[in-house]
Amino acid sequence: MQHRWYDKNPTLSMAISLLQNASHLHQEMAAQYLFSVMKNQGILDSAALSTQTGRIQFLFPTFRRNRFEIHARHLVEVIKHLSDEHQQDLAVQLINYIYMLDCGMSDFPLPEREEALSIQQHELG
Repeated sequence: MQHRWYDKNPTLSMAISLLQNASHLHQEMAAQYLFSVMKNQGILDSAALSTQTGRIQFLFPTFRRNRFEIHARHLVEVIKHLSDEHQQDLAVQLINYIYMLDCGMSDFPLPEREEALSIQQHELG
């Protein structure tokens, strides 16, 4: 049986699954939050990481691709190339952040929040 790259770690697998099943707005918010965390921790400064993730590869079959907002797709690709330790840490942060979003408790500022809300409302209406 062939496993997905993130199935090696149950916490990472759960984080990716939660991200995949989140709304596009929550995916974007979670991606921006984690990119901010990675930037603050110096993870995104790596030239090797930039080279590895320069071209986003599709990680899922076509029918699942549409479930990921573009920032979330890029986030998953970046996480794929991190060390196991960083993957674990970011997975825990992603799980916590998505649960906070679901409960309406996020205080991470999202400058494009109004635009994202209008896009989501347009998709629903």
